[in-house]
Amino acid sequence: MPVVMCKHPLMMRIMEISFTMDDLRLYLDTHPNCNEALTYFDELQEQRRAAVDAYEAQFGPLTMYGNVESGCDNWRWSDGPWPWQNY
Repeated sequence: MPVVMCKHPLMMRIMEISFTMDDLRLYLDTHPNCNEALTYFDELQEQRRAAVDAYEAQFGPLTMYGNVESGCDNWRWSDGPWPWQNY
């Protein structure tokens, strides 16, 4: 049985991980051979994917790609509130 999370904390977690990944990408631009940073980036990428999957399973697509990847047979992008509305 999937763990049900509240919308706002889950969205905040996705934004935190995304911000850290963006910051780490900037670091990797100047330190492309830093194995510690590369390993951390890979860990963050897995965490973000899991958080986005959890969000989309409970609240619908977070991006237009979420709709396509879900394999659904209808266009759900505009159903319900937008991701930034009504956490």
